[in-house]
Amino acid sequence: MNIAEQIGAKDEADATAPQSPPADGALDRVARAEHLRLLKRETTDAVRLEGSRWISLYEPHAAFSLVDELQHLSRRAIEPNLFFEPRFLVPAMPRLDDKAVRLIVARDEAEGRSRLRFFMPFSVEAMASFGRRKVVRTWTHPFGRLGVPPLDTDDPDATAASLFDALRSPAKGLPPLLVLPDLPLEGPLARLLMRTALSRGLSMALSDRSSRAVLDASTGDPDTYLRRVLGPKRHRDHGRRLRLLKAQGALGFEAAGDERSVREAFEDFLYLEAAGWKGQAGSALLQDRHRAAFAREAVNGLAAQGGARVYSLRLNGEAIGSLVVLLSNGRGVAWKTAYDERFAKARPGALVAALATEAMIADPAIGFVDSCAVPDHGILNPLWRGRMEMGTLVVALDPAANGTVPTIAADLERHRRRLRQRWQRRARLRDLLERFTVR
Repeated sequence: MNIAEQIGAKDEADATAPQSPPADGALDRVARAEHLRLLKRETTDAVRLEGSRWISLYEPHAAFSLVDELQHLSRRAIEPNLFFEPRFLVPAMPRLDDKAVRLIVARDEAEGRSRLRFFMPFSVEAMASFGRRKVVRTWTHPFGRLGVPPLDTDDPDATAASLFDALRSPAKGLPPLLVLPDLPLEGPLARLLMRTALSRGLSMALSDRSSRAVLDASTGDPDTYLRRVLGPKRHRDHGRRLRLLKAQGALGFEAAGDERSVREAFEDFLYLEAAGWKGQAGSALLQDRHRAAFAREAVNGLAAQGGARVYSLRLNGEAIGSLVVLLSNGRGVAWKTAYDERFAKARPGALVAALATEAMIADPAIGFVDSCAVPDHGILNPLWRGRMEMGTLVVALDPAANGTVPTIAADLERHRRRLRQRWQRRARLRDLLERFTVR
């Protein structure tokens, strides 16, 4: 079945930052003039479309000047994405990627008001086929596997149409192909973009399709949830592994939620991660000062607004399992986890995930959690029975590029298969480590 059928630098930035907009996200006349004057220094291109709509391209450091407006847009988006909210995005952009990332922004300019309608970080990348054909790709990275750009709920169809018009404008000089990775395929943004492409006779394809575990924390009972989802045998094994650890000392579980306790528990996580297999592989956050700085700034910044939880399993006061969950507007992402491999026989990573699941179900601030995990995740799949269909959407921005879409989608599929095979090899090695490691 085809798709048509299916759908029917911070310091410098601070020195020139514009005045913050009022709480409703719109700028009054005086603030608007100053705000736009300063933003013009950052833009590389701006095009006026019909009416009051402007589409602009910015260099990445302009994100510092858009923080307040982007926060307001994030609250109004048709589909939320914590990874594109300013408290996560701004620390991430200068530190995580060597790619030349830019920002495309849609803004409505009316008499006395200015409002952000759409925001998307993107890069221009060359694909393997078609003589390394270039594409516009929404920016995602290993620390933020959700590629949903914020788009305003106010007349989203018109905003999506504006985006397509701007991307295919010769004045922008961008490739005629758009790639949106890590996209929830049944979400409102994917449906909107596919509907817009279909209405314009533009070819599209889905690639890298998979599903990942999600938790509906609003419907469970924390007292009975584990017994129900694990079943008698696995639930008995869960209790056995807890008793195995209790025999070695004082065992406790903590859920850090306030700013100070999150800061302290996150440091425990960082050291726990560095002491494990990621440290041996050279991929732990603490082993890269830029990534460590990003992680601390993002987690602590979110914690200051009640937007972080760090769940810790402790033995004699020492963290042996840790799960970091980031939150915004009742939705969470299971962001990072680590465990002490000296206790691998008791599987502390699985234990902390199970106990954290009970805590999240009991937490009134949490309604939904995205695992951000690979398909068939050995720990979260049995615990979280919900599934979210994911994939990459490839769209031609010009009818002349329609014929290249299937080839680009096939390239992406081959690349994802190679990555999945690599992950499976690593997972098998970790399983062997857990099986044969005895404290």
